[in-house]
Amino acid sequence: TEELTKYFNGQVGVEHFNLHVPKGKIYGLLGRNGVGKTTAMKMLLRLIRPSSGKIILFGKECIRPTDKNYQRIGSLIEAPGFYGNLTAWENLEILARLRGRHRKDSIERVLFLMGLEQTASKTFQKFSLGMKQRLGIAAALMHEPEFLILDEPMNGLDPIGICEIRNYLIQLKKEGTTILLSGHVLNEIEQLADWIGMMHKGKLLEEVDLNELRKRIAVM
Repeated sequence: TEELTKYFNGQVGVEHFNLHVPKGKIYGLLGRNGVGKTTAMKMLLRLIRPSSGKIILFGKECIRPTDKNYQRIGSLIEAPGFYGNLTAWENLEILARLRGRHRKDSIERVLFLMGLEQTASKTFQKFSLGMKQRLGIAAALMHEPEFLILDEPMNGLDPIGICEIRNYLIQLKKEGTTILLSGHVLNEIEQLADWIGMMHKGKLLEEVDLNELRKRIAVM
């Protein structure tokens, strides 16, 4: 992004946001709740319109939500939204039809990857918070995106679930997927990220390689 900015009724949401996510890496956007992480991600996805600034994806400026590069992105922003009276399988089937770009076994594959294969016939309204989060990640992965944007992906997961999702995201990176994720706990982010961006009051204060950050901490 270049000088990406969003104001809400004259109040700063995100200001002069210059984000650089390296291809094939995991980038952790770190900051306390309410500092603008979700707003920044929504602008990247054109879910909200920036007040000013540029968004550049895959080397090309993206101006409209209909830009084809958005087909190469998977995302989970805030709480996943699905039809409560439909099963996990039925919800993913609707998404698959809308996207029109998926493998024949895509639903079965992502449900298995997220540990939901035994709950495929259970309606979404009966899911626990952790199961809902897993289904949201499954939906983001179904079309095998090149770039994955995840807002607080570990929310609601138990320790085993966190470990499983962490290992899967690391495996995705090894396969070439670029990942941008947000969080507010450094210990959690550093177990995943290659790069860390630190946000405070709507501004990106610094971007730093994780190894460099660890060196700084070591000499404190």
